[in-house]
Amino acid sequence: MNARNVPSMALMAGLILASSHVGVGASDKKKASAAAAPTLVWPLPPDPPRIRFVTAYYGINDFKKKNGRWKSMLLGPDQEQHVDRLMKPYGVAAARDGRVFVTDTAARRVFVFDPKARSVGFIGENGAGKISKPVGVAVDDSGTAFVADATLKRVFGYAPDGQLAIAIGHEGELQNPSGLAIDRQRRQLYVADAKKHQVLCYSAADGRFIRAIGKRGVEHGEFNFPTNLTVDREGRLYVADTLNFRIQVFDAAGTFVKSIGSQGDGPGHLNRAKGVGVDSEGHIYVADTSFNNFQIFDADGQILLFVGATGTGPGEFLLPAGLFVDDEDRIYIADQGNARVQVFQRVSADVRPK
Repeated sequence: MNARNVPSMALMAGLILASSHVGVGASDKKKASAAAAPTLVWPLPPDPPRIRFVTAYYGINDFKKKNGRWKSMLLGPDQEQHVDRLMKPYGVAAARDGRVFVTDTAARRVFVFDPKARSVGFIGENGAGKISKPVGVAVDDSGTAFVADATLKRVFGYAPDGQLAIAIGHEGELQNPSGLAIDRQRRQLYVADAKKHQVLCYSAADGRFIRAIGKRGVEHGEFNFPTNLTVDREGRLYVADTLNFRIQVFDAAGTFVKSIGSQGDGPGHLNRAKGVGVDSEGHIYVADTSFNNFQIFDADGQILLFVGATGTGPGEFLLPAGLFVDDEDRIYIADQGNARVQVFQRVSADVRPK
């Protein structure tokens, strides 16, 4: 990617019609429509494509499930009353085995999409780890899924089999936990607390509190309603400092490194930054709920490309929130207003339009 790939704001929704694509929809009608739709890539010609639309997830009807009747009988009538489609997804994270975890603040459920098994499940449905209002989500190398609960003011960790493995946050320690991120190398969990205007760091192994980063303010290392987080391959922490209109970057020890973005309404500006992610080459992805797009910056904070516009079609958004970039450079975005998660793929630099 390079700076010349940045189109004008009027061309934000520019798409290349490259080849046919079958997407995952919420109904047979949507699937039939998706089957006839072309692949969408960004940016516009003559530049080579850098981002490709892959699919979207909506709910349990995304995959044909075998033995669905028996599963319903085993789960019982209470489970049947639950909402089985995304309503207002917020957080999204992908495990190394390909499962995609999505928190929904309106449905009050944590959806687990498994493209390989072609199934949709849930975690945090009952018992001591029953979820009330899930917001952020992160998955460690062992497959433990951590979920921030804004109502219960705790973070719950669920083992790969869905059982509660750990609960983090003592009484009064967290006020409004939102975004989560895992430092894989150090086995540490970061929790953004919007009301405390801090990021708290815990041991992902035993829940031990390690440190707090920041306080309310506008200076470097200070926050104004931090919402979402990510950690790159070097252990650097990226914080969506939402109402300071920037992304702040910290080293593994919690020391401020740099700030990216500023308030405005043009390319490279941020207005309501939410989801943040980093790909394998160090590009920084930021979803903005005001612009209804996601922007891509280089490691120095220079704008490279932005993708999306306001709308309901593929590659369009209504209040995008959580964003996650996996090890294969797939980009997952919680599209709140459209009640779905959209998936994109970063195209390698040597790919040229056909």
